[in-house]
Amino acid sequence: MSTTLRVNRCLADEAMEAIDHALGRPLDPLVETHRNYFAAPPVLAAQFAATPHWDVGSPMPGGIVSCRVTEEGRRALAAYLLQAGDPHRAFEVLYDSHTTTVVATTPGRAKYSYFLDLRDSFSELTFAEFCRKVSVRSIPLGRKPA
Repeated sequence: MSTTLRVNRCLADEAMEAIDHALGRPLDPLVETHRNYFAAPPVLAAQFAATPHWDVGSPMPGGIVSCRVTEEGRRALAAYLLQAGDPHRAFEVLYDSHTTTVVATTPGRAKYSYFLDLRDSFSELTFAEFCRKVSVRSIPLGRKPA
């Protein structure tokens, strides 16, 4: 099982969107990701081959070309996300002696996201009760989650 923290986002720049998609939309594109693959049609693969962001393989049956993001592509995506002000961050949410890593845009959203996950198993738990027992802290990028 992968520990890559993933984000649900769409990027305005099509080239960065393709890199983000190929890597599985990681919170931090500089860390090892659970995937690094893009099945591209020949025309798109030719566009990828014209940049240093991609390693382009040979066509497979049906004409689809396997493409992988290079380290330079990862660095370009990281720089783009920083410049674009991507609001997603990793938070450690501690509740009832259990620590969980949650990706969200604010500590409050991380807390509420984890509450919703718990509600699936503990339907009697109210948000007020949860808030009295929970703590949230930000995880700096580059640090391994708990």
